[in-house]
Amino acid sequence: MLKWRTPMVVHWLSLIVVLWSGLVMGTTTGQAKTSKANQVKAAYIMDAKSGQAVYAQNADEALPIASLSKLMTLYLVEEAIDHGQIKWTDIVPIQSNVQKMATSSTLSTMPMPKKTKFTVRELLAATLVGSSNSSAIALGEYVAGSNPKFIAKMNAQANQWGINAHFVSASGLDNTDLTTYDLNLKGTSATAQNLVSAKAITTVAQHLVNKYPSVLKVSNQRSVKIHGYKVPTSVLVLKGESYYDARVPVDGLKTGYTDQAGGCLVATFTLHGRRMIATTLGSKWKFTANNNLRLQLKQQGRYQQVAPTTIQYDVPGTQTTLRLVAQGHTNAWTYTDQTVTTTKQVVIKVLKSRPNYLAARTPVMQLKLTNASAGTTTTITYVTPTATVIGGPMQLATKPIVKQSLSLNAAFAFAN
Repeated sequence: MLKWRTPMVVHWLSLIVVLWSGLVMGTTTGQAKTSKANQVKAAYIMDAKSGQAVYAQNADEALPIASLSKLMTLYLVEEAIDHGQIKWTDIVPIQSNVQKMATSSTLSTMPMPKKTKFTVRELLAATLVGSSNSSAIALGEYVAGSNPKFIAKMNAQANQWGINAHFVSASGLDNTDLTTYDLNLKGTSATAQNLVSAKAITTVAQHLVNKYPSVLKVSNQRSVKIHGYKVPTSVLVLKGESYYDARVPVDGLKTGYTDQAGGCLVATFTLHGRRMIATTLGSKWKFTANNNLRLQLKQQGRYQQVAPTTIQYDVPGTQTTLRLVAQGHTNAWTYTDQTVTTTKQVVIKVLKSRPNYLAARTPVMQLKLTNASAGTTTTITYVTPTATVIGGPMQLATKPIVKQSLSLNAAFAFAN
């Protein structure tokens, strides 16, 4: 089998780290219970460009997310524009039941008088900045032709991305409110609501800001004026708002709240030149936990190289040396004072009876790094950069996997 030419020591931090033990609720950490200000049902922080998870707490459980649901609605609206199906300047028809919802003192953030005409651009701004429920529903109906068809598109997109999400509403309202306006999805229960995991809605936000970055210019506004009506932002962590924290400034993105969901926030920000997305679901206090998570990352997180881009292997029984390259990112966010277990595993089946042909980009070895305290495993795969042939007798790669606990404070070194 393939062997390391020299021993390897890795300086690594799990891709998912416990940034602040006090924020890890529902786990057996043996630590004191935190204040209500920092309690959340789930949380997730992602590097938007690489997709690396930097923090995860109960991140895979589907939970109510209230108006964070509008991020999927906005993505599908942007996609429809991108594909030429609709235009920014199109006038959007507003159905009577949607207009009626816009008159609600509890469900509406912007009036929609019958004679007033609204463009796609105006409704998108009202949806993103002011979290207008009626605007989100009207946009969905315009994109897909009906409310049920648009919700089907939301679920189809979630399935395409492979995320844990189930939608019954374009706005994030649940059926206890939607039924009043005949906007409940037929076949769903009287209390049905959108159920989406923290990881999933962060992934939706990642696709939205990566593919359509102009949404950040819209979301980073304290208000928008539409037909003379001022629609204030719901994202009260923006600069100038009451929960703004200058130490970790936010430039968007979306809030949500219902009695069932609690306080929900997806916040976009930059750190060390990287676009980041921080999500908290079910907060007792709407914004404090998210602010504190971002601050903890700023204080203790670093983005740096954690694995080599190339590795050389000697093939036992031959004079062949394989030069392998890492497939994907070798830079990642790291965190101090964590211990990981490394597992080196050969993933190619080496034949002993005849020469072995390896095509370009053939996976040969995987380096798996596990943080037991965070319950995460990250895999870096090393592949052949070009096609090659290994000749001569050799044995099957059957050596048991070797595990080794490493100090994260150790430096890493690899064979040249």
